[in-house]
Amino acid sequence: MSKVLFYDIIDLIKWIWAEVTDMKRVLILNGGGAALENIAIRSVLEYFGYIVTMYNIGRPQDYFDVFGGKQNFNYDYLIIGCHGDDGKIIVPILGENVYYPNECRNNIGYEELRGLVKIKDKTVICTGCTTGAGELCKEFNRNNNTFVAPTDYIEANSSLLFIVNLFYHLSKGSNFKDSFARASSIDTETELYALYS
Repeated sequence: MSKVLFYDIIDLIKWIWAEVTDMKRVLILNGGGAALENIAIRSVLEYFGYIVTMYNIGRPQDYFDVFGGKQNFNYDYLIIGCHGDDGKIIVPILGENVYYPNECRNNIGYEELRGLVKIKDKTVICTGCTTGAGELCKEFNRNNNTFVAPTDYIEANSSLLFIVNLFYHLSKGSNFKDSFARASSIDTETELYALYS
């Protein structure tokens, strides 16, 4: 049996198990340059008992496919594990001959996403620096989502610490606002995370 098939079977078993329990599901978008942080988050969240799926981002269109609902994942929490700048998600840069026709070549902010986010009733957590400082929250909040992101340039270790603490408190039964308050109050770096609902 190939490794790929083995891991597909394991993922299928996890999803079936989640259907008959009340286990929460997390989808991590593994953006460029943030892989170690995302792998650490996945490992810890699985240890806490969450069902975690990681979707690797290879091109800008991958973000639009997930945000627009073209990729059909079942999840309660969406973690956009990425880098950010100027209030936007930094996208992969491709060779000009690799882009799809009309594929976004800009970093993704409110203007690029306006009206395109179809996900609803989810908790969206973006780890990219400054992604909580601009208007990105407006697009995600539009469909009754909760959006969490740092408002400035955050130190990567602090971002990881925030996510781990947030999900630790959630796994212990705390509601989201209380879990957020505890996770963001660790130090001046974790305080950069803002909650928009």
